[in-house]
Amino acid sequence: MLPRINNYDFVHIHNRPQWVPILREFGYKGGIIVHLQNDHLGHWTAPMLDQLAPQLDAVVTCSEYLRGTFAGKSPALATKSRVIFNGVNTALFYPRGELREPQMIFFVGRFHPEKGILQLVQAYASVLKAHRHAKLVIGGTTGFGSHSPDAYVREVEALASSLVKSQSANIRFTGYLHHDRDLPGWFQRASIFAGPSIFQEPFGLVNAEAMACATPVIGSNRGGIPEVLGETGLLINPEDIQAFADALSWLLADVNHRSKLGRAAYERCRERFDWGVIAGQWRSFLGELAESR
Repeated sequence: MLPRINNYDFVHIHNRPQWVPILREFGYKGGIIVHLQNDHLGHWTAPMLDQLAPQLDAVVTCSEYLRGTFAGKSPALATKSRVIFNGVNTALFYPRGELREPQMIFFVGRFHPEKGILQLVQAYASVLKAHRHAKLVIGGTTGFGSHSPDAYVREVEALASSLVKSQSANIRFTGYLHHDRDLPGWFQRASIFAGPSIFQEPFGLVNAEAMACATPVIGSNRGGIPEVLGETGLLINPEDIQAFADALSWLLADVNHRSKLGRAAYERCRERFDWGVIAGQWRSFLGELAESR
């Protein structure tokens, strides 16, 4: 339950729009807000979306991309939708220039094909031709806090091992990283954060957290990631390995441009994704809804 605004209660439903009709069937008369972090409405038909629209007060999505997965099919639901970005805890994620390592590429995410880890290692192999001292750090596990090596993990690890043997590559797999305790330090140390997601990320919070640490980001031109980076990062097709490698090599070679992108990314994050900013947007939005009722 969200806080009472002007003596009016709202139920906040996270990623479960199918619960709305159930609440109404049981006689709930208050406001309902569906908050989407993933594509849970894109597969709904237009009649289904139109039927959902009068049963709720609003749909909030974390990106314009995610809003677009359903808005075009249902004008009735589109008028009730709002984009409010995800927030970053800038008390945890902030720049520490004294920790920065000049040739370190960092990735963190689920160890899964859709995150583009194999493509990152393949691009890194090409980067080594010009930057033989470049270091690659890969953080994350196959599950949230658990790790079950599968065929994909073994494929990535085999390629990494071959690069270590043939080119003396510096590759580290950290395993699970605690979000609050471990992640800030890795973002602060990295020269570049690489987020080569293969699938359409609805937002991509790790990119914004890297930006908060003034770490330049190379991200996929997919889903909501371009909305996060704006003009402060490099967008690539992660399946174009040579273009990906070229982007990495360019930033590794140009410390001034890395610094420029990092500063711009930091400012964008503070202006758009700081939790104080996001909380203010939620407060205003809830107030508007309460008044409209």
